[in-house]
Amino acid sequence: MQKKPSEVIEMKLKSASYGRLSHNAKCSRCRAKAIISLPSHHANFCEDCFLVFFHKAVNRAMKKFPIGLDTPIMVAVSGGKDSLALWDVLADLGFTTKGIHIDLGIPNFSEASRSACEEFAKSRGLELSIYELKDLFGFSLPEIAKLKSSKVCSVCGTLKRQFLNRLALQEGFSVIATGHNLDDEASRLLGNTLRHRDAYLQKAYPFLPAGPGLVARMKPLFRLESEEIRIYCRVRGIKYFGDKCPFARGATSHILLEALQFIESQMPGTKRDFLFGFLDRQTPPQFEDALLGNCSVCGALSYQDICSVCRLKDELKRKKEFLKDRGH
Repeated sequence: MQKKPSEVIEMKLKSASYGRLSHNAKCSRCRAKAIISLPSHHANFCEDCFLVFFHKAVNRAMKKFPIGLDTPIMVAVSGGKDSLALWDVLADLGFTTKGIHIDLGIPNFSEASRSACEEFAKSRGLELSIYELKDLFGFSLPEIAKLKSSKVCSVCGTLKRQFLNRLALQEGFSVIATGHNLDDEASRLLGNTLRHRDAYLQKAYPFLPAGPGLVARMKPLFRLESEEIRIYCRVRGIKYFGDKCPFARGATSHILLEALQFIESQMPGTKRDFLFGFLDRQTPPQFEDALLGNCSVCGALSYQDICSVCRLKDELKRKKEFLKDRGH
């Protein structure tokens, strides 16, 4: 029997667990009884001190970004642990925030994702904007997947980036925050390094500046591992939706992360050293608009006469008409 969205959320919350500790383990900060183990930091924490650790990690990340408490932040939320933890900690640190969620139209999955965002916003008294990909683009993600022969993950990523930028500008925001964590960034760095993608490596930084027609993008959780964020949600009582997107099967990012996790299990702290060592030598990217123009169809910023969104939309329309003529 299909689980209701709220039941999935509760199940995922109960499945979260703390690190393994001996019964007499002490908190590294206050020496009280420890219940959380963070091997990569060689530290154990009680719940209160873990929250101090988490806040410090986000504050340290925010110091890399030219964003003050007076700058409103739009937070992209999917309903998963990372984005809801991000929204929670930014609001808790005193930032003015508003959540934004794009409903991809995936049966059951999108309903649960949307429900998690709505329940979180209501429980925290936070403002949330919800948009549907079908309304924004004319196609839901399942419809796109039926018409595209290639994997839909990259297409989904492109559409979300484009529409989040447009919607943030439309709502008067100059910066958008996403829930990418240390694991996400380290695995992406590994992939780009292995494939010698120099252009991507030059822009591999947790903050991308704003420019005409573009909001700034930041990743305040880049110093925190996925498991640390899962623990934060447990401590803070955040009910998140934890199922994987059904279209993400076979994504290479999962393989790269598994490789990193294996190395991490043998040598705790390797992920942090790998990512932070790279970032410490990296020059923060600057906005470059020399090649940017405007799409002749929709008017959005584009490096070509017609932007990627409009090109994709035209391709899908033509494919749909072709299949219709063939009787499919």
